[in-house]
Amino acid sequence: MKIWYEHPFGRLDKYDIQLVKVYAEVEPEEEELALAQGFIDLDDKWQQMRSTRINISEYVKSASKYKQRKGVTVEKWKGSFAQKHVDLLEPIYDSYLEHNDFVSRFPFNSYTLTDSEVVWCYYYEEKICAWSIWSKYGKSIDNWQFAWDYEKPNLHLGKFSLYNEIHHAHAKNYKWYYLGGGYDNSCKWKVSLPGFEWWTGKEWSKDTGEFLMHIKADNFVEDLEDLDNVYRSIYGLHKPNRDYNG
Repeated sequence: MKIWYEHPFGRLDKYDIQLVKVYAEVEPEEEELALAQGFIDLDDKWQQMRSTRINISEYVKSASKYKQRKGVTVEKWKGSFAQKHVDLLEPIYDSYLEHNDFVSRFPFNSYTLTDSEVVWCYYYEEKICAWSIWSKYGKSIDNWQFAWDYEKPNLHLGKFSLYNEIHHAHAKNYKWYYLGGGYDNSCKWKVSLPGFEWWTGKEWSKDTGEFLMHIKADNFVEDLEDLDNVYRSIYGLHKPNRDYNG
């Protein structure tokens, strides 16, 4: 695994800020190790992030049971089959972005799903209303995209899909269920999941209080001064100038 860095921005005159991105070139036999060291697969490269994951056995022991939703059925598609039906998946993703006010965009036009991926499709009254995409790495599952149209909020398909898929993974003897990065308020819900862990940059942690402190900091920062204050507050370098209390 070859690791390299990008240094696109820094300020040392007034602030102690350097933006450093960490990437890796990962061979197929190293992919599960990369996940375990906090890297996330971005297709053409892997990037170091505040990754999150679920210990599958702990989740199965403790998670509240979700009964089968009336009118909801589930299908598991191979990636190659899903690729032929992207026109059914993309409108759901558009609704998902709009509902959550997200700007990130899955590259449907440039990314090709293959049989290394599994697509779970959730139907309500015979219409697809949600889906998620898995990639499998050894004893680990990387759920790298979920989307739901939110037309029937009472179905709670986000929680139901997790329950369904993690139990399926447990039956197949998988150990870890990765849930992407852990940034912004949109990721606060993950701490409620049994078996939740997050990557500190050095090790995996179960400290949900510290994770939520970082989430709070993510949402506090609006400019360079905020970023400098948050960094210094979290790492005890000085009392922040602006009213930030991690």
